[in-house]
Amino acid sequence: MPEPRRACITGIGAVSPFGRDAGALWAALTAGRSALAPVTSFDPDGLACRIAGEVRGYGPREDIDPAAAAAMDRRALFAADAAIQALVQSGLPMTAESTAAVGVAVGCELPDAAPVSTAAQVARTVGAGGPVSQLQNAAPAGLMAIGEAAEWVRREDCAIAVAGGAETPVSARWFEHFGRAGMLTQRDDDPARAVRPYDLARDGFALSEGAAMLVLEDEELAARRGAAVLGYVEGYGATFNRAPVAHPAANPVDAARAMQAALMKWDVTLQGEIDVIFGTAGGGALDAIEGQAIARVWGPNRDRLWVTAIKGALGHTLGASGALAAVAALYCLQSGLIPPTLNLDQQDPRCGGLEVVAGDVRRLHGTKAMVNAFGLGANASLILARP
Repeated sequence: MPEPRRACITGIGAVSPFGRDAGALWAALTAGRSALAPVTSFDPDGLACRIAGEVRGYGPREDIDPAAAAAMDRRALFAADAAIQALVQSGLPMTAESTAAVGVAVGCELPDAAPVSTAAQVARTVGAGGPVSQLQNAAPAGLMAIGEAAEWVRREDCAIAVAGGAETPVSARWFEHFGRAGMLTQRDDDPARAVRPYDLARDGFALSEGAAMLVLEDEELAARRGAAVLGYVEGYGATFNRAPVAHPAANPVDAARAMQAALMKWDVTLQGEIDVIFGTAGGGALDAIEGQAIARVWGPNRDRLWVTAIKGALGHTLGASGALAAVAALYCLQSGLIPPTLNLDQQDPRCGGLEVVAGDVRRLHGTKAMVNAFGLGANASLILARP
């Protein structure tokens, strides 16, 4: 049988509280800035948490038809914005002929606010005519969309796909929902220091909004059209948290299986090939589960790789979080810099004894990064490589 196609990345786009492009996100992460601040888009009085990462003053892109933009919800506008950014960077002309076979995969955790899915709204906006899929599988959904789109390219379901995640959870409804579950931080008095991934004193995450989309492309096609390769998808694994109850709980065994699946797939077979992990840690109970899962996979060799988490700076963007972390990982591989985990003062010993980057950026000397997105139901891990 012929060898599977190789999926490369030729475009990156993002919308975040730091700005309307991926470069703004990366600049803030490497500078150690926080996006968290008191909520302004609604009245948070009486809620358990009153801080968030908001994309303030946002308006639709000028190159989106105004009538179409008026029919789109905020999440779809974010996703379409990031998708167009990525397509422009990839150099693919936005014409009916060039986008006719492009696939679209979008991951979201929360239900659609509009009658048409976010993925369908993105596909209509960019004129995509290939496979279209929306994954709604909790926080890992955006990372899973990238992994599944890479599989489309490898199987030749489509030669080009736009994939990532988008979420807009900054509303009273979702603050009440996650607050009732005891998942949100109570540190309203100091927003920049509120979220503390892997820290002994962590008390929960803060909600944030944004989107990130990548253009994934068959490597041979990218070479033929002279597109610049920004990275490669080298492995992808996804698992479900098994439990004999209606609502499975996150656990280190099933989280470890996602990482092991990514490592065993495609060309990555040894843990020693991974140099940095962009963790899922958001400052809650899941941080210790992730640390224990990493310890299960790497064992005594876990001190040979760096771990970092961007939610201390960005907050938790739910279904978009894994895709935004993938954007950060790609910039990390290109620049050779690992952004720090904010607010880590004393690492929780239950987090597996990880070598977490904190305080300042660190220099990366390797060529591969793993991105994790773990949730209460599902887990996903993606391996990215520098060209």
